[in-house]
Amino acid sequence: MQIQNQTVVSMRYIMKNADGDIMEENMNAAPVQYVHGAGTILPSLESSLYGLKAGDRKSVYLSAASGLIDMDLSFEVIIDEVRSALKEEISQGYPLKVNISKCRPGCDC
Repeated sequence: MQIQNQTVVSMRYIMKNADGDIMEENMNAAPVQYVHGAGTILPSLESSLYGLKAGDRKSVYLSAASGLIDMDLSFEVIIDEVRSALKEEISQGYPLKVNISKCRPGCDC
């Protein structure tokens, strides 16, 4: 399945500033999830991920000149999973929480 509006995307990323300093990273942690098209991540990052699928990697550069962010940023993104969003997730604008009581040892829930 490809990333499109009303899909839940799980991704890992490294975000760097213009000097190459790491600002955020979750490559060795649980993926971040969001509902594509809900406007919960930077719009220019969200639009650049459209059409990707699980296993895809992408480098994204966001310029402060756009006026949408305060500094130039670059992202290295890995898409871990793409699935259809549930009706409740679409109406809320964010993915449902995993029931942690069902997690197994070693699970990234």
